[in-house]
Amino acid sequence: MGSGITSLLDISRRSLLNQSQSIRVVGNNIANVDTPGYSRRTPVVVSATATGSGEDAAFGSGADILNVSRSVDSYLTKEEISRISDRSYSEVKDELLSRAESLFPIGDEGRSIGGQLTAFFQSLENLEESPSDMALRAGVVEQGQRLTKTVNSVFDGLSSLQREADNRLEFLVGEANGLTTEVARLNKLIAASEIGVQQNLTLRDQRDQTIRDLGEIVSFNSIEQSDGSVNLSLSNGFGLVTGSTARNLEVSKVPSFGASPSGLDGQGLNYVVFNFGDEATPSHFDLTNVLASGKGSLGATLSLRGVYDQTDTNAYDAVGDVVEFAARVELVARDLLTRFNQAYLGPDEDGTAVGHQPSTGDLDNNQPSTYGLFTFDGVVDSDADGLPDDLGANGYVNYAQRIQFGLSDPRNIAASTDLDATAGSLSFASGDGSNIARLLALRDQTIPVSAIGNYSVTGTLETVYDTTVTRVGSLKAQASTDLTINKAREEQIKELQASVSGVSLDEEFAKLIQLQRGFQASARMVKVGDELLSEILGILS
Repeated sequence: MGSGITSLLDISRRSLLNQSQSIRVVGNNIANVDTPGYSRRTPVVVSATATGSGEDAAFGSGADILNVSRSVDSYLTKEEISRISDRSYSEVKDELLSRAESLFPIGDEGRSIGGQLTAFFQSLENLEESPSDMALRAGVVEQGQRLTKTVNSVFDGLSSLQREADNRLEFLVGEANGLTTEVARLNKLIAASEIGVQQNLTLRDQRDQTIRDLGEIVSFNSIEQSDGSVNLSLSNGFGLVTGSTARNLEVSKVPSFGASPSGLDGQGLNYVVFNFGDEATPSHFDLTNVLASGKGSLGATLSLRGVYDQTDTNAYDAVGDVVEFAARVELVARDLLTRFNQAYLGPDEDGTAVGHQPSTGDLDNNQPSTYGLFTFDGVVDSDADGLPDDLGANGYVNYAQRIQFGLSDPRNIAASTDLDATAGSLSFASGDGSNIARLLALRDQTIPVSAIGNYSVTGTLETVYDTTVTRVGSLKAQASTDLTINKAREEQIKELQASVSGVSLDEEFAKLIQLQRGFQASARMVKVGDELLSEILGILS
């Protein structure tokens, strides 16, 4: 009987300890209800192993707390990080494409290349009807200058956007390095501090939150190891974090495998690399394409800026949204500098490749100079043929930033065509606007050179621009739709995660009341055991 009462007191003691420890866990949950990344704790209570045999084994020995666990779902955690990366990617794309879209306005013809092209062609149509009208001639000069300045401005905007995206890389890579270093540090602490079945719950919560923050920047795969550490790797298997070791990435314009082609502004762009060598003798491994094909803000920034292969040679070889838009604008500029200039100068009268003689004349019956309609700074005629075909001889990355209207004096517009077929002999008819008509005819003709770098488009000058506006608008609309969808998907998974890991005050208060009642019952059992033991001692004495 005595041993039965002793067992009762022991069970009551265990129960009091379990209830008080469980109340402590609930209190910790309530205290951390608003702590970011905190996972609800749950005491794992198991039946105590019975000692002895027979009657002792049948009646049992009470209960023990085996450990305290986090309420987490590994699948939901990985899915949440993936959706964070998706949302962050869409957010950056939507922001940067919105700014690119503003360079191609619809309904504001004064700020658009398309509107200026229309106005320029209209000024030519007006002049064709009355070639000697000085006001109409001045209108062509004014519209030509507005057109080229608009082309300059739009390309400047795209070039600046690409450079900004490139400059962001250093900040993003630095942020990612800080987070991977923190994951490695927490891995080391977790592996050293976990003993037996009890995990270091606080450190694991901190690590999970750090990994979520890393998912904002880059997408990766994660695998938990037997010692509790987590390894993180990119899609190509490159390890960002292995146990307690993190690999810090770098950005470099001059990596060991060779510098990249220039960007749209003529300056070098960054690769994202890892250095397997040392500072004195670097051996860079290119990760730019891998990161660009992933998600997170880093993937979006690279996708928009443009990514080069190591074999690329010019700015338009890059695969990226801004580069595509810029290539289309560049195509407009080059068409004006070549096809329109050649038509403006007229056919070669003397039939020779060198010393080209224009067959058109201005208001004073003077022949226009080479590049008489559109020109650019630093123009040269390297092969001395007098033709506007030297775009590649200047070492420029682009001509869209440099194109200018070649005339400032309205009298110098060559509106007429030479009627005398004899080389060197000129004859112009009064009121002749046939040269202007030749320019207008180009409006409905397909651009002969339709590819720049990786990008090609066919159509007339105006349709090339119109399809560019459509392309920019389509990508921006898709980015906005993706952002809306990915935000909703992230919220959905967070709600599911909260249902598993989150702290509900109502549930915790209900548990607190239940545990309080259990504690009171356990205390009552102690009192009953004490009273029974006193009764026995009284009888024996």
